[in-house]
Amino acid sequence: MKRRTRVWRGFLLGVVLVPLNALWVLQMERIGGRGPWLSTISLFFNVVFIMTFLALANGALQRLLPRLALNRSEMVIVYVMLCIGTSLAGLDMMQVLPQVMTHGFWFATPENRWEQMLADVPRWLVVSDKKILYGYYSGSSTVYQWPVIRAWLAPALFWAGFILVLVFVMVCLSVIVRAQWADRERLTFPIIELPLELTNPRTRLFSSPLLWVGLGAAGLVDLINGLNFIFPSVPYLSVAPTATNWTANDLMKYIAGMPWRGIGWLPVTFYPAVIGLCFLLPTDLLFSCWFLFFWWKALFVIAAATGLSDGYSGGMSKCVFPYANEQMFGGYLGIALGPMLVGRRHLRNVWVRILGKPSEANDAAEGLSYRTAGIGAVVGTGLLVAFSVAAGMSLGLAIAFFIIYYLLALAVARVRAEFGSPVHDFHFTGPDYTISYVLGTANIGERDLAMFTEFWWFNRAYRCHPIASTIEGLQMAARTRTPGRAVTGAVMLATLVGAVSVFWIWLHYAYGLGVASKWGQEEGFGDQVFARLQSWTENPTQPNLTALGAMGAGFVITMLLAGARSAFVGWPFHPVAYALSASWSIHLVWMPMLIAWAAKMIVLRYGGLRAYRRALPIFLGLILGETLVGCGWTLVGLIFRIPTYSFWGL
Repeated sequence: MKRRTRVWRGFLLGVVLVPLNALWVLQMERIGGRGPWLSTISLFFNVVFIMTFLALANGALQRLLPRLALNRSEMVIVYVMLCIGTSLAGLDMMQVLPQVMTHGFWFATPENRWEQMLADVPRWLVVSDKKILYGYYSGSSTVYQWPVIRAWLAPALFWAGFILVLVFVMVCLSVIVRAQWADRERLTFPIIELPLELTNPRTRLFSSPLLWVGLGAAGLVDLINGLNFIFPSVPYLSVAPTATNWTANDLMKYIAGMPWRGIGWLPVTFYPAVIGLCFLLPTDLLFSCWFLFFWWKALFVIAAATGLSDGYSGGMSKCVFPYANEQMFGGYLGIALGPMLVGRRHLRNVWVRILGKPSEANDAAEGLSYRTAGIGAVVGTGLLVAFSVAAGMSLGLAIAFFIIYYLLALAVARVRAEFGSPVHDFHFTGPDYTISYVLGTANIGERDLAMFTEFWWFNRAYRCHPIASTIEGLQMAARTRTPGRAVTGAVMLATLVGAVSVFWIWLHYAYGLGVASKWGQEEGFGDQVFARLQSWTENPTQPNLTALGAMGAGFVITMLLAGARSAFVGWPFHPVAYALSASWSIHLVWMPMLIAWAAKMIVLRYGGLRAYRRALPIFLGLILGETLVGCGWTLVGLIFRIPTYSFWGL
């Protein structure tokens, strides 16, 4: 009889750690407002920090009290729960939700007419009473008053239920595609390499001298910069722009005039942890990303030279040549749909299983049965559509909205599985922008536009998208023989605990500090989205054929690159990189990608795979060194209530 793997202690520890981790993330990214913004990078450094110390403690227990030590499955459960919790607490998820729930009412004026635009949004989704919001925005109050609790309770519960269904559909989609991507296409899931080592109770990672070389080098950089922040007489090592100095290391300040200034922001960064992470990635993707990044920059210069635009606009959506955001959307559609063609046999077998018939698809070890996953994806999407219709969105637009959203989610999952990119932001490319371009805002009802606004919180940029944690968690389960059903349970439990924790922590500090008086950035996202709603309403547009053409071009170019990669041996440009290199966040990592590409090419050329494996601990050490010292500075700041060095920017 097969021995059952013990996992219950992983669930228990995860439930304890998820709220504490959410508090830490919110303190770094929002309450303190100084960073580091760890939810914006693919490998959550805060989770790596926690898992490193948990691995060390677990190793000590293995030697001293082996019965108390966690097994690998329990460690995987903890890791997955912390990742899901970080996703929800992150900058592009629930940190934005309270803003769309309140901002339009508190800052409404007769001139901007925001309150009238939101008149049809049901009150079970928002908090509109200015008496309740006074303490929220002004501070020196408390959420622990019955009128305040009553005002927030229903919206928080409805949104928490929405989040549970939203993530459950992601789990279903991840279950359907994981085996095809991992077992048949042999995608490597680079981001989970370090977590797999940290969750292994028998890991020999910490016994490698080369690991400590990398750890020491990266840690020293952050130690010196952290000391400089507190004691300015200590020299500063300029590795990247900071939240207070975006022009640091910016090559554009050396460019005098147009059209060359159309190249826009061009920072040179040397993040040790990102260099270490990029060393794990495929060389063709690394080359494609940094090379195509300069391709886009060249297009911005051409645009400035010809008068088609002013050049790079900081990633803001202006829909002008070279239509980077619009092409990026088309590219991501190609990334989502292309693998469906490659994996159509697997999808046919899954469909047969969903119908309850035997097929080649084996789902015994998956996070759900294929039948449950298929039905769950359809029913879950139906519930989200019903939620949207009840809130005021028209049926057809609600269906289109979530079809586009989950296609983009699959693109995120594919980027993570195939490339493992350190960043993947889709600014201004969500279903709300796409539908407004296709139909024109003049042909969309005000209630639909208002709900696009209320849904902006999970469509702003996709940097901490939960599907990444779900598919990587399921792959970790497959690699470690952890029960897939247990990982699915961990994802859903972490979603529930994480959503409740974020609401509670946010409101606790909001009413105490005041989001307008003490949280300097809180209004920013609210201003963005409600100014957009105002523009949509006051300046209605017709269908934007140019934007549609750019989306189509991005899709076609991505598919052509995929075809060329299959047809020509050694083809240098990877289709995933075309869209990824147009993003805003690529500015922060193009140089680490180039450095890692050069290092990996040299190692593989002169030492082969054996040399790569021997060098790997150095680069894992770079990740751990910056993570441990960088995150350590944030804890110093929390303990002593002082601002400290932020090692990762927005």
